[in-house]
Amino acid sequence: MTVEKVTNTVAAASVISPLWLPSLAEVSQAAALMLPILGCLYLLVQLYWKISGRDRDRD
Repeated sequence: MTVEKVTNTVAAASVISPLWLPSLAEVSQAAALMLPILGCLYLLVQLYWKISGRDRDRD
């Protein structure tokens, strides 16, 4: 992709941004809500694997 194509794409996206920014804000809000929950779940899974000894290499 050439620099001109990238520049044209960015310019076109900025012109139509009022159309897609509200949906992007909704996705961002949903991600902000889910990220701490998913982070806690991931931490619990990692703790379980560490405590149960399943993270050890098996020969």
